[in-house]
Amino acid sequence: MNKNIRRIIALVLTINAFSTLSAITPAKFGDIMAKPVYASSYSPDADELKTLKVKSTNGDTLDLRDGYNGDTVKLSDDKEYYVKLTDDSDGIKITADAEGEDEIVRIFTSDRPDAQEYKSGDEIPLGKGDTTVYVRTYNSLDDYREAKNDDKDVTKCEQEYTINVRKTQASDDEDDTQDPIYLDNIQLNKGDISFTKQKTSYDVSVDSSVSEIKITAPPEDDSDRVRIDGDVVDSGDDYKKNVSLDQGTNTIKIKVTDDKDNQRTYTLNITRGDASDTQADVYLDKLKLDHGDINFSEDEDDYTVDLDEAISKLTVNAEPEDEDYLVTINGDEVNSDDDYEKEISLSKGKNTITIVVEDELNDKKRTYTLTANRGTSQDTTNTSGGNNSGSTTGTGNTSTDATKKSQWVQTDKGWEYYNENGSKVTGWLQKNDKWYLLDGNGIMLTGWQYTGGKWYMLDKTNGDMKVGWYKEEAANTSDSNSDASNTADTNTKTEKWYYLNSDGSMQTGWLVYSNSKYYFSPSGVMLTGTQTIDGKEYKFNDSGVLII
Repeated sequence: MNKNIRRIIALVLTINAFSTLSAITPAKFGDIMAKPVYASSYSPDADELKTLKVKSTNGDTLDLRDGYNGDTVKLSDDKEYYVKLTDDSDGIKITADAEGEDEIVRIFTSDRPDAQEYKSGDEIPLGKGDTTVYVRTYNSLDDYREAKNDDKDVTKCEQEYTINVRKTQASDDEDDTQDPIYLDNIQLNKGDISFTKQKTSYDVSVDSSVSEIKITAPPEDDSDRVRIDGDVVDSGDDYKKNVSLDQGTNTIKIKVTDDKDNQRTYTLNITRGDASDTQADVYLDKLKLDHGDINFSEDEDDYTVDLDEAISKLTVNAEPEDEDYLVTINGDEVNSDDDYEKEISLSKGKNTITIVVEDELNDKKRTYTLTANRGTSQDTTNTSGGNNSGSTTGTGNTSTDATKKSQWVQTDKGWEYYNENGSKVTGWLQKNDKWYLLDGNGIMLTGWQYTGGKWYMLDKTNGDMKVGWYKEEAANTSDSNSDASNTADTNTKTEKWYYLNSDGSMQTGWLVYSNSKYYFSPSGVMLTGTQTIDGKEYKFNDSGVLII
C-alpha cells in the first residue's frame, strides 16, 4: 500500500477517534488527554528497515535517541538516530533487517564509496569520540555486488540510515600520545584487520604463499598526505600500495601528515607463516556425499572416503556457512540453484576433489580436500591440477609396468618415476618433502622451467625444486629490461642472484627480506648499483640492498 495512502487513513482514524472522544464526559476526557498520544504504528516499505537494534560488544542494549542526550525513540520513518556508548566495550553490534524478502543490509563506518562493509550482527570496533555509522539497504545481493565490484561505490543503495554513535571511554589499545590526525581506514587484500582510527598498531597473519600484500589507507581528511612503507600514495592510485613480504614478521609503517606537520604513524606487523596455520575464517556449513560417509567438521580441511570399485560417479554437496560466499568444486561454481551439488566422475584408484569456499568481498578463502578412493587406494592422483600448490603426486601416465613400483628408474632419456601401481607419473611430484617436475612423457626436468605462468629452478643434477636465494654463475652478461635499467654499469658480474618463493616461483619486482629491500628484474635477476625503476632512481649496494 502506498505510504501516503496509509498516512491519510491514519489521519481519518484519528479524526474519528476525536469525534468519539467529544461525547465523553469532561472528567473522563481529561483523564484520557493527560496520557501521551502516539502516531500510528510504523509500516516500512520493502526497501526500508523493519528492525534496528544496537548493542555494545559487552552485550548491553543501547537505546535509539533523537539526540545524544535526547529522548528515546523507536524505529520510524526517520532516517537518523543517536546512540551513546558509555561502558568500556570495544564497539557495537547492529542487527537490522529490511522489510523485503530479497533485500539485504550492509553497515559501514565511512561514507567513502570503497568503505569496508559489516554485516548485520558483526562486531564494529569504535574508538573514543563521535562516529557516524551508515546502515544501507540493497534490493538484492546481486545489486550490492554490482555497487561494490562494478560501480566501485557502496553508497549506491535503496535506503540509508545514519546512526551517530558517541563513545565516551577509550579502549586500552587506543593511542592518545600522537597528534589527532587519522586515517579513514586500513584495508588489506590478504589477512584480517579490525581498524579503528585511534588504534595505531595491528598484528596480521597471512599464508606463507603470500609474497605481496596490497594495502589501502585513505586519510580521514583528503588534504592530508599518506606514506605507505616510505612511498607517497594519493587519490590518483586510490591510496593503495603493493608491499613485498618476507617469510616471518614484516613491519610496515603508514604515516599520515597534515599541512601543519601533525603526524600519526600506524604500524602493521604482518607475519607470513605456514599455510596450515592461516586458513581464513570462512567455512562450509555442510559437506555431504551420496556414497560413503565422512565425519564433517567445519575446521577440518582434509577428508578421505573409500568407495566400491563399481561406483563411477560421486555427488558432492558443499553448502557454505554464509549464502554470500562463493563455492567451487573442482573449479566449477555451485550455488543454491543447484543445491550446492556437483557430480564428479571417478577414475579407478585415488581421486582428489578440491572444494573452495570464498568470501570474495573480503578476499578470504578456505580449501577443503576430499580424497575419494575408488576400489583399492592408489597413488595415482586423478585431478585437473597442474602445479605444485597441492600436496599429492602428479597425474598418472597410461604407461604402466608391474615390475616398477614406487621407484625412480633411469632410462636413456632421463629419470622417470613409477608409483605403487606401476604407472609412470607426469607433472608435479612430491617425494620425501621435495618437489620434482616431470614432462608429458614422464621424464624428470632440470634447470629453469616455465609452467603455469611462472618460472621455477629445478636442480640441474637432482631435479628437486629450489627455494630461497639461488646463485647462478654468468659470464659478462647484462640484464636489460623495460622497467629497470642500470645507469652506472651493465652488471658485468660473474654471478647472478635470484630469489625463489616458498612455492618455488621466481621473484620479480620488490622484495623485503630480513628488513632489507631488494629489486628483481622481470627476468628475476637481483639488481645492484644505480637503477632507474618506474622513472625513479634508486641505489643498491653490492649485496642488492636498497640504500636510497
